Amino acid sequence: MSRSSDRPYEFGPDLPLAAVDPGTNILVAGSTMGGARDLALRLVTRGNDAAEGMLMVSTNRHCEKLLGDCDRLCPDLDRSKFGLLDCLSDQHGPKDLPVRMATVSNPSDLTGIGIEFSGLYESLYQEATDRVRAGLYSVSTLLMYSDLQTVSRFVHTLGGRIAASDGLGVFLIDSTTQDERVVNTITQLCDGRIDVRETDGTSELRVRGLGGQPATWTEF
Repeated sequence: MSRSSDRPYEFGPDLPLAAVDPGTNILVAGSTMGGARDLALRLVTRGNDAAEGMLMVSTNRHCEKLLGDCDRLCPDLDRSKFGLLDCLSDQHGPKDLPVRMATVSNPSDLTGIGIEFSGLYESLYQEATDRVRAGLYSVSTLLMYSDLQTVSRFVHTLGGRIAASDGLGVFLIDSTTQDERVVNTITQLCDGRIDVRETDGTSELRVRGLGGQPATWTEF
């Protein structure tokens, strides 16, 4: 991978977030039922640059449902630049979907996930795209199968690959199901963290570690 770009990654006018530099890895932390999952998906699918590819790693949601979530959040999703790594193939078998796909038997196979991720990432990067937005949904699921040290090494490796190719990495963790020590450990592996909460039916976010972003709770 030799190409790079100085263009920042933008997130569209419907999110109160400033653009971030190429090579940035972001942790989205919050309840997956309280808007954190949707925000993490939007960070990958709602870019305005037609030269960007999108890669989703699904560890806890069937691939058809995840693709449906992306279509709902981004009605003009360009599937020709979309890749999906399904880590639940032993539960429902491989599916024939209108996107490029790879499968891994289950979320405990971090070596397999890493290999298939690299293949899909390289394919998207080389075929008519300038760079790739990649999302891992979610780190919490990986922690159900492997210990924190092993998952931390895995997140660090994926984040390093993304940073080296001027990509954007989005890692989701359900902070309501993990203790603070675990969340803080994964936070240290990323450049910044977006916390998400829901108050009286309204989703709010705040950002840590990234300059020029809302540091207090902001509605989105």
